[in-house]
Amino acid sequence: MSAEAGRARASPAVPTARGLDRLITFIDAVVAIAITLLVLPLVDVLADVAPEDDLAEVLAADAGQFGAFLLSFAVIARLWLVHHRLVEQVGAYDRAFVAVNLVWLLTIVLLPFATQAVAVYGADRLAVAVYIGTMAASSACLTALSVLIWRRGWLRRSGTRPAPPVPGLVTTATIVVALVLGVLVPAVNYLGLFLLLVTGPLERRLLRRSAGTPG
Repeated sequence: MSAEAGRARASPAVPTARGLDRLITFIDAVVAIAITLLVLPLVDVLADVAPEDDLAEVLAADAGQFGAFLLSFAVIARLWLVHHRLVEQVGAYDRAFVAVNLVWLLTIVLLPFATQAVAVYGADRLAVAVYIGTMAASSACLTALSVLIWRRGWLRRSGTRPAPPVPGLVTTATIVVALVLGVLVPAVNYLGLFLLLVTGPLERRLLRRSAGTPG
């Protein structure tokens, strides 16, 4: 028996290419459906509008709906891009990998509901908690995936060497801070998410410090 065959037999991963492809295809399909559902409340904006009503006034009256849509479209797109970069390193899967992906999908499916809560209730504390809390949970799942890929060599494609999961940890911690501030300080509400703009330099500094950490 070759050394590679021995490692494959000992690995707890499921190295089935078809199974992994089906899992990723399913995930992408659910994300596509969730991001499409964001537009449905915008369609309803015109449901009760008479032809003689001024369109500009109608759109201005529902500016919150459009703002929430654009924000959540960007959020889901960003989360998917991070997930896409992670799974590009994956060549096999195990139960933990599947479980974390399914929990991540749950957060993505909840985002259209959280978006509508923002559009309807604005800066209400519970709406802030639902929206930013869903983002925090989604980011935490992506961080967990990056840790799995970093720590479990059998999940990775041959030749890949992922960096330590520093960016995910920093981003998740920042969103949690934004969540706490947004809920406890009503004047902050969603503005706490602007903290994400300063995570880049911190992530790069921490990555440099952990550059020698074994994966």
